[in-house]
Amino acid sequence: MQIDYKRILARMGLYGIAGVIAYSLYLRANVPPETDAQYCERKGMVKIHDWFYKYDVYEHDEMKPIMDMLTKTCDGDPYCEIDHAYQYVLSIPYKSSTTSRNPADVINQNGGDCDEKSFLLATLLLQNNYPCLLILTKEHGFLAVNVPNEQLIKQPNSYVTFDGKKYYFADATLKGGYIGQYNDVKEQEVTAVFDMVTKQEISMMKVQFFISKTQ
Repeated sequence: MQIDYKRILARMGLYGIAGVIAYSLYLRANVPPETDAQYCERKGMVKIHDWFYKYDVYEHDEMKPIMDMLTKTCDGDPYCEIDHAYQYVLSIPYKSSTTSRNPADVINQNGGDCDEKSFLLATLLLQNNYPCLLILTKEHGFLAVNVPNEQLIKQPNSYVTFDGKKYYFADATLKGGYIGQYNDVKEQEVTAVFDMVTKQEISMMKVQFFISKTQ
């Protein structure tokens, strides 16, 4: 009897593939489901309520040279550094998207929506250790930043307090905006406040709003 080695090898290959697939399914069935925290860690993202955002501030090493370039004339002055970063992000056109751009994408594509521009601004500010908060409503997102030499902030100004510090509005979608400028967001519209340093959501009970519309 003549042995058909090709057929035997082919069957072994099919059985081998089937075995690999079966083993893979077995492993998946016996691995605990991935938590949101694990998913965020793996993807470089954060979850705020039911939404996932691309947020990899500390992983974007290319942002430090950009921040250094923006602040080279500030001589270490905190307000100058924060304002230069803010004005830079403010100058980037607003562009809506169906995908989530990360901070580098916003620069490379010269556009971003409200939360994408806010993440870029946070990325720049945190390179020089300026704490900031992300404030979210159902339709909008903007940053608030702690300014050490707050006496230089223009009037009128609006801010929130958290953990004994003031965080001044820094909405990156305003035309001709300035640090502390009110953006027409009402306190009751705010759905979440997110600490960009610790990457954790803050209880609304721990945040107070101080809004000044006119002098």
